[in-house]
Amino acid sequence: MLLATCAALVAGSAWLVCATTARAAGPPAVQAAAVQAGTVQQYQHDVLPVLQENCLRCHGGMNRRAGYNMSTRTSAIAGGHHGVAIIPGRPDDSLLIKLIGPGPYPDDIKPMPLKGKLTDAEIATLRQWVAGGAVMDQ
Repeated sequence: MLLATCAALVAGSAWLVCATTARAAGPPAVQAAAVQAGTVQQYQHDVLPVLQENCLRCHGGMNRRAGYNMSTRTSAIAGGHHGVAIIPGRPDDSLLIKLIGPGPYPDDIKPMPLKGKLTDAEIATLRQWVAGGAVMDQ
C-alpha cells in the first residue's frame, strides 16, 4: 500500500511528500523501501532524461571527459579530475550543481554543459535530486 501510494505521488513529481508520508507510517524497513522506491522512480522519470540529453554523451560509459563518469552513483559522486562532484544532500556544496548553475564557477573549470545551458527547470531537477541523496538505479 505504501509503495503504491508512493509511486502515485512520484508520478505527480511530489516525491518529497512521498518520503515524508512513508516515514510517518509503518515499520522502518517498510519506510526505507518506500523512500528508496520513490527516489529511484524520481531519478528514472525526472533526472535521467536530463542527464541523457545534456551530460552522458561526454560523461557516461566509455566517454569520460575530465575523468568524470556519471554512469553509476559511485562514479557520479566520486567525480573526475576536479574532485568530488556530488555531495549527497548538499547541492550547494556539490561541484556538479555549481557547474550547471549561473556561476560563479570554480577556477579553471568551464560551466557545463559546454554546448548550451540547462533550463531553470532542469537545474532545479538536478538540485532537488542531489538534495534528496542523489539516488540512482545503479
